[in-house]
Amino acid sequence: MPVCKNSVTLEKLIEQIRISRNQMQQLWDEKGYTDEEVLAASIELDHLLNEYYNVTGFLKAKIIN
Repeated sequence: MPVCKNSVTLEKLIEQIRISRNQMQQLWDEKGYTDEEVLAASIELDHLLNEYYNVTGFLKAKIIN
């Protein structure tokens, strides 16, 4: 199974993305999209997604094809 630089398995990273997305959606629904907590949650989700793309090589494969 692939492993991230910080030894988190890809499976765990996907789970973290799912949780982060759900948390951001809940905050969005409760507070609106301009709230600081929503923006912080969005940034966290972006970091997790970037890590996922780096680990899987998703962007490289997309550019090559």
